[in-house]
Amino acid sequence: METFNVRVSLQQESIFNVEIEAADSEDAEEAVQVAVWEDEYTDEIRQSLEILDEQYDAEEICPECKRWIDKCECKEDE
Repeated sequence: METFNVRVSLQQESIFNVEIEAADSEDAEEAVQVAVWEDEYTDEIRQSLEILDEQYDAEEICPECKRWIDKCECKEDE
């Protein structure tokens, strides 16, 4: 069996609502933005997460030099 490095690219979206008390809409949006970046809504994000697009790219790895087969120099040495 061969060894592969698989690059996974996921485009994700998470939509949820938060009720918050604030002086105005700008303050409310800023408070929620700060909370998102401080990981205060991790559970809400995970529960509403949806994968919109996905891509997988596999590259074979040389078992001797651990480089991608395209860049492997082992075969040239033989």
